[in-house]
Formats: sequence, C-alpha cells, structure tokens
Amino acid sequence: MSTMVKQTPSVGEIPFSEYAAVYDLIYQDKDYPGEAQFVARLLDRCLGKPTAQVEVLDVACGTGRHAQELARLGYRVEGSDLSADMVAVARERAKSLGLSIDFHNESFQSCDRIGRKYDAVIAMFSAIDYLTDYSDLERSLKNIRGLLRDGGVFVFDFWNGNAVVNGYSPTRVRRAEKGDQAVIRTSNTSLDTTSRIITINFDFMLLKGGSIVREFSEVHPIRYFFPQEMMDLLAASGFAVVHRCPFLREDSEIEPDEWNLTYVARPCK
Repeated sequence: MSTMVKQTPSVGEIPFSEYAAVYDLIYQDKDYPGEAQFVARLLDRCLGKPTAQVEVLDVACGTGRHAQELARLGYRVEGSDLSADMVAVARERAKSLGLSIDFHNESFQSCDRIGRKYDAVIAMFSAIDYLTDYSDLERSLKNIRGLLRDGGVFVFDFWNGNAVVNGYSPTRVRRAEKGDQAVIRTSNTSLDTTSRIITINFDFMLLKGGSIVREFSEVHPIRYFFPQEMMDLLAASGFAVVHRCPFLREDSEIEPDEWNLTYVARPCK
C-alpha cells in the first residue's frame, strides 16, 4: 500500500520549489541542445567574438539545462536562479556531466549581487514573464544592464500578447514517464486582459509503479507583453533592440500568431 502526501502552496511560496524535483522529467523531450545553438547563433551575430572568449550569465536558469548546453558549445557560462531547489539540481547535474559552471541563488531582482560583468545575459523559456510587476521589471533590467560589459547583449524570449489573447487554453494536461516513475501535470489557467497576467494553477500527481505517491500544487502568475510594448519598456530602461525574431527562427519575421518572441537588446551608450 502506497503512502500519498498532498501539499498545497502557501502564501508567498517561491514558484518551482516543489516543481524542481520533477521539472527535468516533465521537459525531458525539450530540445535544449537546439535552443542553445539558437542562442549561440544570436550571440555570434551580435557579439562577433570567438565562442571561447564569451562569458554568459543565464538568469532564471532553472535546472541549468541551457547553461550546460552552452558550456558544451565552448562558452564560459554561469547560472542564477531564485529557487534554491532549482540551483541544487543544476549544480548536481553539471557536476555529473563534468562541467565547470558556477550557479548563484539570485533572482532577476537580486542578480546585481553577483558583482561581475558578462558579454551576454540570457533569460530563456519566457522567464522574464514572471516579472509581473513593472517595478520588478524595471529593477531587473537595470540589474542586467549593470551586469553587461560594453557592447554586451541581453537575449531573452517572452510570450507575445497577440498570440496569448487569441490562443490560450484554459486547461491542459501533460504526462511524462521514465522507467517506473511518472508525473501528471494539470494546468488550469485564467486570463486577465486588463493586467495582462495569466495565472496558472498547476496540480501535480507523482506516480511510482502506477501508484500515486505524492501530490502538490503551485500557482504561477505570468505576464505577457506585446511586441511594441516590450520595445518601449526596454528603451525606457536604456536598451536598444538590435535583433528580434520568432523563437528558434532568427531569420524570420515576427507574425501576430507567434507565441514566443526572442529579442536581443544592447545597452545604449
């Protein structure tokens, strides 16, 4: 007979605290190598430096998968995340792969405490959308600008408001399996077009050998942005967009139905 533990989120709980343990299982089919190569092409285009000389900070790095793939490509990479649980997974995974990557337990809002400069700062998987408050976004962009060397770039992707408003799904179910372990994630989503915030209520069910062993929930508020709005927000924080494209397609034009957009921004002199 299995023992089932169900946990509910507490007020102020950090997103991904519980999620960290099953995150890589849920996204085991995500093409991290391909996404890292996409970032590499953008860095090559916008920096023009040899890969081995480019120092990159991956903010909101999660379990460090993008950072690890970039390190494999020859970049000098560090990572940072708000969730100590995510950072712990990232450190353990990098160690197991024989990769030398420093990971910091700092958020967008506190990454200035890292106290050094990089050629590029990246924020993947729409991580910037978790900055739902404008003051947090402003502070984060200021921090990122302070982390960049002269000529450095900020590479990030975000949810395109045009696509979100017209195509979001209120309920989705995702199941992932590996060996005798499985996780079922149900997401129930509400959309507020006034605040431009999507609130996702995640319910997780963990199974082992077909029996439920644990259940927990997390609430993730996410902010979507419109293309011109993001241009204006970056300009207000002293950035100029030097390239923008659909996610993974650096030579394509942005279309209204593109869910994920990627921007490359450079601090103005």
